[in-house]
Amino acid sequence: MGATNCKETPRQKMIGMMYLFLTAMLAINVSNEVLDAFTTIDEGLAKTIQTFEEKNENKYKAFENAYENNKTKVGNKWQTALEIKESSSNLAKLIEDLKIKIVKKADGEEFDLKNIQSKDNLDIPPEIMIVGKQGKVLKEAIESYRELVLAQIDPKDSTLIHAVEQTLNTDKPKKNKKGDPNYSWESKQFSHTPLIGAVTLLSKIQTDVRSTESDIISYLFDQIEAESYKFNQLKAEVDAPSNYILKGDTYEARVFLAAIDTTQNPTIIVRNRGELTQFDEDGRALYTAKADKVGEYEWGGVLIYKSPSGRNIEREFSSKYLVAEPNVVVSATKMNVFYVGVDNPVSVSAPGFSSDRVRATMTNGNLIKKGDSYIAKPKVAFRDAIVSVEAQFEDGWRPLRTVKFRVKPIPDPIAQVAELGGGKIKKNLLLAQTGVDAVMDNFDFDLTFRITGFTVSTIVKSFTVDQASRSDMFTPEQIKLFRNLKRNQKLYIEDIRAVGPDGVTRNLPTISFRIQ
Repeated sequence: MGATNCKETPRQKMIGMMYLFLTAMLAINVSNEVLDAFTTIDEGLAKTIQTFEEKNENKYKAFENAYENNKTKVGNKWQTALEIKESSSNLAKLIEDLKIKIVKKADGEEFDLKNIQSKDNLDIPPEIMIVGKQGKVLKEAIESYRELVLAQIDPKDSTLIHAVEQTLNTDKPKKNKKGDPNYSWESKQFSHTPLIGAVTLLSKIQTDVRSTESDIISYLFDQIEAESYKFNQLKAEVDAPSNYILKGDTYEARVFLAAIDTTQNPTIIVRNRGELTQFDEDGRALYTAKADKVGEYEWGGVLIYKSPSGRNIEREFSSKYLVAEPNVVVSATKMNVFYVGVDNPVSVSAPGFSSDRVRATMTNGNLIKKGDSYIAKPKVAFRDAIVSVEAQFEDGWRPLRTVKFRVKPIPDPIAQVAELGGGKIKKNLLLAQTGVDAVMDNFDFDLTFRITGFTVSTIVKSFTVDQASRSDMFTPEQIKLFRNLKRNQKLYIEDIRAVGPDGVTRNLPTISFRIQ
């Protein structure tokens, strides 16, 4: 439109009104499409909820049948399942009541959840869920239900625990950047949300509850089956802490039934050795062999156990282990030398040992462990650093190997202007620059050097003119000098000084330019 002191022509007014009208119509069309999409999603979620409820009811019936067949074995798990069932239904009903409350408030007593009239209402959801604190009530109910479910899961079943925590997550939203609103869980869900969106979100939470209920009931039922002792699925198993043995150490392995009958131990006979007689409290037999020669060794035998009918059943087993000389791998992650003044990533590993059973130290500096890796910080350049590696054996820590690394200072950077280290340069390009940069050329470490000073020199009327800067920026005097440069005139940037992460001041070579 025109400025405030100019009248709009009739044509401009007409165009403006048409623009506003079309924009409003476009917003209405998009809004209706979005609201219809929410309705479609909510209808799909309703079908999913019904499917889960039917599926879960069948699981409860199977659970109840198992309880009737063996009350002693299934009793505890069945009582837990009933508690889960009641809590799931209570939470699902709370959510359904909230949907009814929101729609009834907007549409009146004649409301219909399947045919909502006030789909685009933005006031009712926050009024009930945030101002009325029903969102907080819902959040606390979800958290209580989540803790009940998690309490039934063995800590080693981390995948299921993670799934429950993610599905029923009520954490306070994180701020993406400084200044973002400080949302609560309920305000993030229900503020600025159209009514049909809030109803759809609540249906989604109902689906999550029924899905979690299905997972935990299946898990509880599987726990019963895991406790069953089925001989036709038993195998002889060999459990060795490590199949990679260093010369001079002892190889150990435990042979056991995958499912243990605590009333009797199996008979285990090793080829060329005879019967094993040393068992632990879980019915696992201990096998030992002295590792006095390098090479691969195979051993095995037969495991004999009694079936419920009293018949002896045999299962053969075999296993291998490797005896090797002590070995260790130490390598600088970036290159085969250490540099003074920077963090040098180092990888340290020893085949046959986990990272928590390996440690390393170094001379001429410090070796700091970070996770499964190390950071080397050498002190003196041109003096070798010796990395010593130890491993934890049954009888304590023992040295494995030492590795020598050369220690060098950080190489000098290259001074550049407009990514040029000299040669021809256009005057306009030179005037567009703010100062001198220090760049590391073909160096694996991401280092930053800071220019601390330089001098600009050129010939003006047969006299040398020098202008100095005590930072990495061009001074006003230097820029004025640039503006007066002529074609083919030479310009020198000299006495360039730079400081790197090691704190050492470097004198960098002169940059020579010819103006194009």
